[in-house]
Amino acid sequence: MDPTARTPHDDRPWLVVGDDRTESSTFVWGWVAAQPWDGWRVTAVTARPPEVGVVPPDRSAPHAWQPAPLRVLPGRDGGVEHLLAEADPRAVLDSFGAADLLVVGHRGPGLLKRLHLGSTAEWLVSAHRPLGPVAVVRSTRPVREVLVCSDGSPSVLGAVDALAALPLVRGARVTVLGVDTLHADAQDGVRTVAARLEAVGAADVQTLLVGSVPMSAAFDVRPTILGTIDRLEPDLVVVGTRGLGGL
Repeated sequence: MDPTARTPHDDRPWLVVGDDRTESSTFVWGWVAAQPWDGWRVTAVTARPPEVGVVPPDRSAPHAWQPAPLRVLPGRDGGVEHLLAEADPRAVLDSFGAADLLVVGHRGPGLLKRLHLGSTAEWLVSAHRPLGPVAVVRSTRPVREVLVCSDGSPSVLGAVDALAALPLVRGARVTVLGVDTLHADAQDGVRTVAARLEAVGAADVQTLLVGSVPMSAAFDVRPTILGTIDRLEPDLVVVGTRGLGGL
């Protein structure tokens, strides 16, 4: 049975956690433990690049192991599944595209780490990715405030569907941020996202339309997003990806 695929006859939503067994991954598990995952399958995936030589397939592919200590989620029914692979962590985690959410830390080792590029986290959200929803963890706080950045594109709607499937959205306060380009589709897109999140139990959903710069050929929304993050201090920021990453 392929451990990167869904277990036959198991229709539970699936949380996969990238776990390099370092202090950084302990921080990631702090975030996981702060959220509700009842009814979810939870898998910890540890990937270690081979030190030398060729690794046999049974060791390079994810396989069950018993690390010490085991990862546990207090107060949760069901244990945590542990997998190990001796291979490039980026390729290993990339193979879990069937997961409903892949959680990683924000600063893993990478060739371009000194430039704040090249870590496993950057790889997973780079060009032609993510293959599935990815959460990059920077805090251990429970999610109470969520910022959703919406341009009405299919990638954003996919991100919102992924958010709507998470138990942490129920009871959260959500702000949907969009850019008002004076076209009805942009405004309708924000309202569609807000209605979707209200329907799954978000406690309070607000919409925020920011005016674009008139007569400009392009509007860079990134400073607007960063400024909104500074002002609202959300616990979770949700964005889509168009696969335009890389350098």
